[in-house]
Amino acid sequence: MATHHPGLTHLFQLKKKISITMENLDLIILTTIVVILFLVFILATFKELQEDAKKPFEGGKERGPRADMMEFIGRIFSEKNIEPGEKKELLNTIKKKIEAIDVSDNKTNS
Repeated sequence: MATHHPGLTHLFQLKKKISITMENLDLIILTTIVVILFLVFILATFKELQEDAKKPFEGGKERGPRADMMEFIGRIFSEKNIEPGEKKELLNTIKKKIEAIDVSDNKTNS
């Protein structure tokens, strides 16, 4: 009959705990890296927001087809030489063009 020494049993239990810790070491390292990167992201975002709060917003002139169209429509209404009937005709033409653009966009997106 072989009896186990109490110190030997304790050694096997310790070895088992160490092997479990070593198996999870890659998970612990990965989790630590993700947490550190997340904290760096939050701190960098906070710092940028603080920098932006110090400077006033300097918006430039809006560009693009939408801005051009809005400027054109604004000129139609501010122009004194255009008769009201012509303004209505121009607006109806613009509405038709916008609807055609919307229809073509919907077909493209589908």
